Amino acid sequence: ITQYETDRLKIDFTVLQADWLRHVAAAPSLPDELDVGYRVLLDKDGLTTGLRPPTYRAHIPTPPTEAEYLELIENLFHEATYVAKSLWRGDLLPAKYCLDHMMKGEMLRVALEWLVEIEHDWSLKPGAIGKGLRKHVPREVWARLERTYVGADPADNWEAMFATIELFREVAVTVGEHLGYAYPDALHQRALAYLR
Repeated sequence: ITQYETDRLKIDFTVLQADWLRHVAAAPSLPDELDVGYRVLLDKDGLTTGLRPPTYRAHIPTPPTEAEYLELIENLFHEATYVAKSLWRGDLLPAKYCLDHMMKGEMLRVALEWLVEIEHDWSLKPGAIGKGLRKHVPREVWARLERTYVGADPADNWEAMFATIELFREVAVTVGEHLGYAYPDALHQRALAYLR
């Protein structure tokens, strides 16, 4: 950490184009980048006088549609095929990318966020890329997630892939039950048979 990083105040600010600001002031709602909260520091032309106050609801997930729910599940199994092929071929980098980044970081994370939102009546703002998620996920679920992160050993990665799928299934079933969506068990079984 440099002296600059410890002695200075960091401020995020944006300079907005006048035409865009006029459009936003006339719109029925704020775009997410302003709805998270804003403070006008300088407006010589009074273009911000018509801006609505922020609701602070930007980036709070909404319940997925059934199509979005099923698409997430299908995408997880699609990525799992790439994990399996890469492990089978001895290609560590694509296997780890598909397992850790795509299956867990993109798909399981979303399912976990949905689970948390159900518990908080779709009012909690999740952090970017899972930041702060640990505070809201049940302790045993988080412990299982942690165990899916392994090193380079192919056998460990095969086990981690199947553990990720099982954890995802349990979370997705719970989410589906709350939203009235059926988990596609037939797809799940076909995918597992293929992966094995």
